[in-house]
Amino acid sequence: MDGTLKKPKSLLFLLVTLVCLVIILPYPLTGKAFIVGWDMRTIYVSNFENLRTMMQTWVKEGTLPFWTWASFLGNDFYSSKLFYFNDFFEIPFALTNMKYDHAIMIMTYIKFLIIAFSMYAYGKYNGHSDRTSVLGAMMMTFSAYILYVMPHPFFASFFTFLPLYFLCVDRYIKERKYGAFLFIVCFQFLNNYYQFYSLSLFTIVYFIWRWKQTYGNLKGMMKQAVKLIGCYMIGFAMSAFAVLPEVLNILANTRVGQRSSTLAYPSLIPYLDYLSGLWMPGTALSLRASTFSSLYSYTTSNDSVMNAYLYATSVPALLFPQLFTRKNRDGLNILIVALVSAIALVPILSSAMHGFSEPSFRWLASPLFLLIAQIMILLDSEDAVDRKLLKATIAVLAVLQGTTSLIIAALTGTDLSLLGTELLIPVCFIPFLILNGAAMMKKNSRLLLAGVTAECALISWLSFAGVPVQCDVTREEQDLMYRALGEKGEYNRFLLTLDPDNEHEFYRSYVDYANVYWGRSTSYNLNFDIMGMIGYDSTYLPSTNDFIRLDPDNIIHYLPWTFNVKNPDIMNLISTKYAVVTYGGAVPFEHFEFAADYYAVKIYRNLDYTNLGRTYTKAISYDEYDPSMTGILGDTLICRSEDLERIRSLLGTEVCTFEHVYRDGNYFYADITTTEPGFALMSVPYDKGWHITRNGAETDVYAVSGGLTGIALDAGENIIEMNFTPRGLHTGIRISIAGILMAVIVLLYPKRKRES
Repeated sequence: MDGTLKKPKSLLFLLVTLVCLVIILPYPLTGKAFIVGWDMRTIYVSNFENLRTMMQTWVKEGTLPFWTWASFLGNDFYSSKLFYFNDFFEIPFALTNMKYDHAIMIMTYIKFLIIAFSMYAYGKYNGHSDRTSVLGAMMMTFSAYILYVMPHPFFASFFTFLPLYFLCVDRYIKERKYGAFLFIVCFQFLNNYYQFYSLSLFTIVYFIWRWKQTYGNLKGMMKQAVKLIGCYMIGFAMSAFAVLPEVLNILANTRVGQRSSTLAYPSLIPYLDYLSGLWMPGTALSLRASTFSSLYSYTTSNDSVMNAYLYATSVPALLFPQLFTRKNRDGLNILIVALVSAIALVPILSSAMHGFSEPSFRWLASPLFLLIAQIMILLDSEDAVDRKLLKATIAVLAVLQGTTSLIIAALTGTDLSLLGTELLIPVCFIPFLILNGAAMMKKNSRLLLAGVTAECALISWLSFAGVPVQCDVTREEQDLMYRALGEKGEYNRFLLTLDPDNEHEFYRSYVDYANVYWGRSTSYNLNFDIMGMIGYDSTYLPSTNDFIRLDPDNIIHYLPWTFNVKNPDIMNLISTKYAVVTYGGAVPFEHFEFAADYYAVKIYRNLDYTNLGRTYTKAISYDEYDPSMTGILGDTLICRSEDLERIRSLLGTEVCTFEHVYRDGNYFYADITTTEPGFALMSVPYDKGWHITRNGAETDVYAVSGGLTGIALDAGENIIEMNFTPRGLHTGIRISIAGILMAVIVLLYPKRKRES
């Protein structure tokens, strides 16, 4: 096929923009908000508002974005939320007042453009023609996998730069240039260390494949691989200022370790989906929240959703068998396919690729990239494609696209009558299969490019606006939710006028998730910067593990990392002063009074409220406690068994409460006066990042009563001051400085060697 184009970059820009218009334009035209997918509605929009709060506060007041008080009971924003916010695209938008649905549309378009031009650059660097490079860019940019991650901004940001990462690996293999590799490793670690874990493992496979492609054998590979690993470690070291605190936080979180240590899935669907992912456009089929979509997705026992998104238009699907013909057969290719399939289909191996969490197909982005890279080689070869095999593949895949849904339904015992007209969706892709196959048969590159673009547009539409659950939020509804409790901060300011004591008290608010927030999301408190008791927080503070033990049924909402505190005893424990409800019957407190009307809701005051916390005279261990005993939380500390005797020795005989409390970002002040030494609980989540002093001297700190902060007191006035710095930050900064110095040495050494 003729591979020359007059203005390939301009053409690529135009094609990507056209497909992006198909994705984005239907939303403003129909009055829908670009809040697509369940996670975007439930967490990402609110996480963005939390980021905006922290960033704008940093700019205005100089308070470093370390600790957030609005994320459930409080959280290490730097260590836990960088998991979501190392999306560099969001930071500049967070410094504006632009609404999220507008900002995410712009960011999504920019990400599509970057991945397209990154893939184009990859193709050109590896000697591919203009047309093949444009085709490869379109296939990767609008592959089912990329369409899947785009509604997940913190994943999309990482995979946006995936082609550049492999391009940097290629530059090292071919030219021994490693400066770009050092930078991209650091950059991708900062972008999303979680995804970079699996990519790092797959880099071994890619390195071997590319080395063989470049030199025809594996001679000398190990020596250069060791050097590249050294560069990788330097890149990681440079990122340690952010990654080390993140890793320390996540390792203490129960999300790590929830893995399937089995050799087989209890369902056929993961196996069938992985296989059919080569010829079925997964995002057009599995995101529909219907019986039909359940054929193409599987949820593990620990709520990990598995979808196989290997489809990258019909071109790779049609040419995949060509990789195993006599002319193209390579034992390494066969080995790679076998290895990837084994990891995907054995739960414990897939779990390992998923960071030792639940098994997932999320790591398949790298094998998909390698597949496209191999297909691009075939597209540029005049005689690599077996026309007879291609003709047979067109026929077989056309039949498979039309019948796969029926086959999976039959094998899994799904009632065909429940599938409805959605059974016709795969049929829509058969014409593109035939068209693109015919274009390759005739070596008509223009027809192929047109067919691929049209197919990308259809897949993209069916993955976004063409899916009911991807466009079920109207602009009007989104605006109403933004104003449910007034402007950001307005509710907090109102409470200060409601009760003058609020100026020096520490208190939380219960917000009726079902009625005030319409049951839309447990993360809306982040939108209004409210200290509440609800949240979707997959990277929650580790001490929350103890908090859940107090009463799991009345804390965990619907997933192990979603929270909605409903137990009044626990509400009293964590200093809940107000309830925001739509009617009096929804107030959760045992003793309360009406406080005020506020917009369309009512505010009630908890008569059992305690400012921050109090001293205790009794303590038991978690071994002696069970969730039916929450009534004792008001006067009995719950301790870890190893701390019990020490805490009992610190208890006094009087009950005192805190008097004045002040918080400002990472700084916290409280005072309490006692007539004897004692031990007090503060309803601040325990974290090793807090540096706590009592009357200017450091004091021992304990995690008590559900991971809250407990400290010993002296007789008399006790002034408590707390300053928060993420655990591992200082060590991470030192490692990063060392990494930067090593990078400078590594980059300058070859230059000095040449000059000498």
